[in-house]
Amino acid sequence: MTDYFRDFASDLEITNLLDDGVLRFFARQNDAAAEARLAEMLCVARDAYNSELAVVTCSAVTRQVIQRLSEAVGLPVVKIDDELARQAVSVGTRLGVVVTFRPSQAVIGKLLREMAEEIGRSVELTFRVIPEAYEALLNAMPEKHDALLIAGIQELANEPIDALVLSQVSMSRVLPRLPKLPVPVLSSLPASLNTIRHRLSI
Repeated sequence: MTDYFRDFASDLEITNLLDDGVLRFFARQNDAAAEARLAEMLCVARDAYNSELAVVTCSAVTRQVIQRLSEAVGLPVVKIDDELARQAVSVGTRLGVVVTFRPSQAVIGKLLREMAEEIGRSVELTFRVIPEAYEALLNAMPEKHDALLIAGIQELANEPIDALVLSQVSMSRVLPRLPKLPVPVLSSLPASLNTIRHRLSI
């Protein structure tokens, strides 16, 4: 993510606040603890770094939680995959969705259906869940992660779908390595940048 914004948004000052423990909270279905920790991190962004905007990159965080956090902390907060979902449902009604972090599956599914409903559509979702790729990333095996992910993307791209959605920001690392596929592949990083600029009015 840092590399992407350095290349395509060098005018923005980015400070990364990372806490893998938030993912563990979600994996254990302790959503309240995850929300509390995110609130703490957003307070740091607001008070220590004078941030004008925060971007939550964890795909397991719902739109409802984002709204609560923004109101509680008094800081605009962008859910990184909102614009991704908006773009996906505008492309077609049959969407393939790649997931490596299981708790994200229900959240991204709900998000896509909500976005589709907002434009008067219904969507058919085909998931490809690859938890082994997520485990490989956690265990400092990025090449294994990428190989598993690329294989899953290629398989899903040959299903009867209109577009393929990479549901987690960590997946964007494989975009330059993907072969030509029969459907568009959508990622949250390029999609979110327009939203960030719009929210910052720049």
